[in-house]
Amino acid sequence: MTETETAADTTRTGDVVPTALEAAVTTTDHLRIGRAWIASGVLFLVASLVAGLLVSLERMDLSGMALFGSVDTLFRLWSAYRVGIVLLAVVPIIVGLATAVVPLQVGASSVVFPRAASLGFWVWAMGAAITVTGFLIDGGLGTPGGTSRTDAVALTLLGLLMVIGGICCSTVCILTTIVAGRTGGMTLSRIPLFAWTVLVAGSIWLVTLPVLAANAVLIYVDLSGRSAVAFGVEDTIWEQLSWAFSHPQVYAFALPLVGIAGDIVPVAARRRHGSHSTLLVLTALIGLLSFGAYAQSAFDIGTPIREQAIFVVEAFLIVPVVLAVLAGLVDTWRRGSGGRPPAPLVLSMLAVLLLLDGAIVGAIRAVSPLDLLETSATGAQMTFTIGGVLVAVMAGTLWWGDRILGRVAPQGLGFVSGLSAAAGVTLIGVADTISGLLGMNDFTAGDAIGAGSPGSVVDIFNVVAVVGAALLLVGVMGWGLTGLRRLRGAEAPADPWGGHTLEWATGPVEVTSDSPLLDVIAEVGS
Repeated sequence: MTETETAADTTRTGDVVPTALEAAVTTTDHLRIGRAWIASGVLFLVASLVAGLLVSLERMDLSGMALFGSVDTLFRLWSAYRVGIVLLAVVPIIVGLATAVVPLQVGASSVVFPRAASLGFWVWAMGAAITVTGFLIDGGLGTPGGTSRTDAVALTLLGLLMVIGGICCSTVCILTTIVAGRTGGMTLSRIPLFAWTVLVAGSIWLVTLPVLAANAVLIYVDLSGRSAVAFGVEDTIWEQLSWAFSHPQVYAFALPLVGIAGDIVPVAARRRHGSHSTLLVLTALIGLLSFGAYAQSAFDIGTPIREQAIFVVEAFLIVPVVLAVLAGLVDTWRRGSGGRPPAPLVLSMLAVLLLLDGAIVGAIRAVSPLDLLETSATGAQMTFTIGGVLVAVMAGTLWWGDRILGRVAPQGLGFVSGLSAAAGVTLIGVADTISGLLGMNDFTAGDAIGAGSPGSVVDIFNVVAVVGAALLLVGVMGWGLTGLRRLRGAEAPADPWGGHTLEWATGPVEVTSDSPLLDVIAEVGS
């Protein structure tokens, strides 16, 4: 080959434009990676909420099992809803928001280890798909009646391990950006509250999610071979993993919602927090109290862990801490310029209120004479807490969406969607709390006579929960529509809110019509 032919071949190779899928897979742009997390999380969120709505409908009359036909099928969908809404939806959306926004807040040019951040997303995405597949082919996390397929259960556990690995990988990148990628002169005590709460929450994730992964590994080993430590038995699998979706671990997933509200309130009020350092300490304390890897009832020896002082004290102590955070945010708004509060402000404050509701229900659960630990009050606590995170990320995407995508979205539709979601969370949480006080089991199929049969005492509250589940699903779908409309919206201004933190210091990155993100959406749609 001559030098001329070699040069021409090089030119042709250099002119090759990657496809939309290739660009999406190989990108190291933290904004694009963040968008991918958020968009994927919303898709899995809708699927999880559909599963939750179906479970709520079945719960209205468990005597006939009209929808699922068996208790095992109901349990499979019930557990899929809890795993999905936390590890396949809400937490990934937080990771996406943090990947896109946190580097800008701390003055970094990009997320540290961008290829690892991209790898984390794709590992999570493949794991999420495998996890869902496991649930759909009669696997999941085992069943009380032992009718699930062992190979499918193993597949679900493999997917769960990949999900955890992807989240941890991306979390390491975000936390390293906060610690080592800050611009000169910015100390940890001066970083925005969202970045701070992500730092605290992410640190808790990195020391607790590997414990959850270890639980899954032990279950997988026993499920596939000789029993060693009594894991892998189908009617006990959920017991080994449920600690990650209840008190106190659930607060670790919720902590970033305080950061979202903490960054929105002072800008909307045109007044800085009265004591930024106090909020840093309070949120760090919430993170400390949210460490939940120890609260595994499957390993109880002697006094049950849920009756020990550390469990009870944490349950009660977190209530005044969240209340103090709420009071500080309200005080900042009160002392500010006032005026009509923007939609993100209202939604973020509602999210903090929902977190407070979850903390109160968690404290009530810890009162031993009430005997609520195995009742639907457990589900109510998760609903309030994780629902609060969901409303907060809705507020966060309305607040930072212009900066992330460079295009505006209708605030009205987003606001109404957020209110619908908040109303749905409230109805579900209140109904399940009252039903728990009336004795309804957390997994309702365990007591069909007292929880859902026509004429039962809690029947009316099951109907309320169904209405709440429908409102929540409608709100999330409206939020998704808001995001789609943003893709075709007008060009966003550089600083629509008059923000005082670094993410507003540079103009937004516009998503043009030839953007790989829009090309991928167009290809999927066609």
